Amino acid sequence: MNATESNGVAARDAPEPRRPPAWVAVIALSAATWATFGHLAGNDLMFDDLDTIRQNRTIASLRNLGILFSKDYFAATDEYSYRPVVTASYFLDHAIAGKRPWIYHVHNVVLHHANVLLVFALFALLGAGRWCAFAIAMVFALHPLHTSAVIFPGFREDLQMTLGMLAMACCLTADRRRPAAGWIVGAAVALGYALLAKEGALLLPVAWLVWDAVEGRRTQRFAALARRYGPLGLVWLSYIAIRFFIMTNPAAAELDVIEVLPVGQRVLTAPYLFAYYLGRFVWPLPLCIIHEVDPLEGIGTAFILSLVAVGVSGAIWIVLAVRARWLWPAGLWAAAAFAPVSNLYPIVNLWAERFYYSVGVGAAAIAVGAAVAAWGFLVPRRPQSRRGLAVAGFGAVVFLGGMAAVCDAIRGLECRTALGLWRATVRRVPDSGFALIDLAVCEIEAGNFDRAIDAATRAEPLPGGGTYRSAYVAGQAYFRQGLWREAIAHFERALPHDPPSIENQANLLALLATACFETGQRVVAADRMQHALKLDPQNPAARRLQRRLEAVKNGDRLLILPETDRQAPSQRPRNK
Repeated sequence: MNATESNGVAARDAPEPRRPPAWVAVIALSAATWATFGHLAGNDLMFDDLDTIRQNRTIASLRNLGILFSKDYFAATDEYSYRPVVTASYFLDHAIAGKRPWIYHVHNVVLHHANVLLVFALFALLGAGRWCAFAIAMVFALHPLHTSAVIFPGFREDLQMTLGMLAMACCLTADRRRPAAGWIVGAAVALGYALLAKEGALLLPVAWLVWDAVEGRRTQRFAALARRYGPLGLVWLSYIAIRFFIMTNPAAAELDVIEVLPVGQRVLTAPYLFAYYLGRFVWPLPLCIIHEVDPLEGIGTAFILSLVAVGVSGAIWIVLAVRARWLWPAGLWAAAAFAPVSNLYPIVNLWAERFYYSVGVGAAAIAVGAAVAAWGFLVPRRPQSRRGLAVAGFGAVVFLGGMAAVCDAIRGLECRTALGLWRATVRRVPDSGFALIDLAVCEIEAGNFDRAIDAATRAEPLPGGGTYRSAYVAGQAYFRQGLWREAIAHFERALPHDPPSIENQANLLALLATACFETGQRVVAADRMQHALKLDPQNPAARRLQRRLEAVKNGDRLLILPETDRQAPSQRPRNK
């Protein structure tokens, strides 16, 4: 035997690298998840949380659970789509701790933690190996693109949908290894859970069926596929029927905010959105909840470059999957999770990061597969060189993971209060009128009236701002300080413009009437108050003013300073 042959035998006889025990990986993933997101328990409720949780009276009593499967669902929950599993989770949280924010945040972290562990289990079952499965789960756990879904309880549907999708995929993969009726039942239940959490799970069972059929075309018969996917098909069709029944409710149509684009524009925008996602995944900073881009209007440079990005990424996936077959379902997962985002959801929300949470499962797997392939290609085969580069590579991975965890933690701290959230958002998107108006509202609640007026003024010429919202919010800042003349001037400037809602217009009229009353203009105040009550008979500000006017009419003594005794607005101290 020559030296070359002996080296080959030694290489074959050398022990394989030890795989980390599963429990070690589980502990490491759990520690990383809770160390990064555990502090969210101290955050407040904000943004969509206010409508879906804090102002939602339905979840206050378990007797209202029947609403989840009735046509009263939309009117009672203020939801825009049918997601009863999400609403049921709010019932559970409220039963445990009422409207205290910590329970809703902890629930979100628990769901994310479960998803991370299921990602590890899924890719271990698919044959990626524990090291790769651990790396994929860690990328998914800490990638900054996934933080919005974890931080805001109002975005819980993405966490729950992904939980059901992962559980279904794990059950189906386990059934391929060792068929059992329990796996099929588990997959069907998991699919029902995912669909009732969010409609974005519709395409995943189809993608998994395609992969299963192609992968097992030589070893399994049609009967095996029918046994495995028949129950899932029944769940799928049952969900469509239930959704059709609930969504035909007129209340659902009134709450429908989906901005339907022409098919051609959706086709143009889909690859552009995919390229946008790739950029966010590779370089996820700065993160923001404000949508920064618009759908494409026609074929141009952006569309061509997007097609190139789609083609290159697809080619890379295919090349990688030829060598590592567990990457086939990863790519199909990413496509099945991404397709509803680009075609079913309103374009106005396409760019929110929370929509990419589920897509990140497949993207994380492909990223790890690409890193492993590049490592095998670039690293020399000499043991000494491999050892040194392995240490360097491990250090780089730890560094990147630590940076991602720090970014996630900072984002969570920024969102501890609504004021912090909108200040951070305005720093990243200073030309968003929408963000500036919400910042102004939060500054008013914090007593920072000058900052609120400044933000509202800056928002007026910007998209998402406008004269109505800007003048209305600035008027409220003056109103809260008792600067009645300035408040009246801003409310009057907002009045001719179209309001966002009848309730909003009624509140503006009520505040304007109150400011007029405080300056002695009782006739004008009564007129504005009557208009407010016609629009909203239960408006609290208008009802309070009505009682005050009736008291004055009846001769009751009220503390109403004469006009000459009032402090001049320019001399009134302001809270800075």
